[in-house]
Amino acid sequence: MSGARLLGLDLAWSEKNPSGGAVLTPYGKLLDARADLGGDADVVDWVRRWLGSSGLIGIDMPTIVRNDAGSRRCERELGAVFRGHHAGPYPANTTLACFRDGGRARRIIDALATAGVVEDVAIKPGDARNVAIEVFPHAAHVRLFGLDRIFAYKKKRRPWPTVLGAWATYRAKLASLAAADPPLVLDDALVPLAALARGYKRYDDLLDAITCAYVASFVHRWGTEQGHVSVFGDLAGGYIVVPNRSPFGC
Repeated sequence: MSGARLLGLDLAWSEKNPSGGAVLTPYGKLLDARADLGGDADVVDWVRRWLGSSGLIGIDMPTIVRNDAGSRRCERELGAVFRGHHAGPYPANTTLACFRDGGRARRIIDALATAGVVEDVAIKPGDARNVAIEVFPHAAHVRLFGLDRIFAYKKKRRPWPTVLGAWATYRAKLASLAAADPPLVLDDALVPLAALARGYKRYDDLLDAITCAYVASFVHRWGTEQGHVSVFGDLAGGYIVVPNRSPFGC
């Protein structure tokens, strides 16, 4: 496939649960958005199918976990900045069963090495490689949309009208990115205008996958060396990449 592709993975920490995936062109066209990706092999096959000649893959799951207890340094650093917005990440360490072998994201990135995918945090605007990065939607929402608090679209014992209303707000904010730099143009056929309480998890994962793809697009557009993007942590002990500013103007 020619041209750059920006992919997003809202990756479940267990293969038993479905994951979300989304694909954008650099011009914001949404080529695919889904919430039914299965195990590692299914995710790897999907990514391989959509990889372009270059681009980024934004993954919402820890990609580098080497600490045997507590939180990674990047999680503590990000939490210090975003906790007031209720956007602190869950801690990851090798004591957790899902990270004893490094975790799903690590396995998937390693499996994609034969397709030319690398993991890096030094990214140039329009980078000519295919690069995987760890991202975090909640923090991205705060920066991209200037939020005081995150969208309350996760269930967490909230009343359904509150959850569904927050989902609609979240979708509308993503739709507003059609006028941004870089843009994102939602396709109503791929992303319905309303979520339903029944089977809600798929709608939740769908928007998060699109956010991951948009963060990949933002980082591909601006790079990590221009001050437009923050990198919490490093490749040695784990990192999280977050946009620094609104995409509606430099």
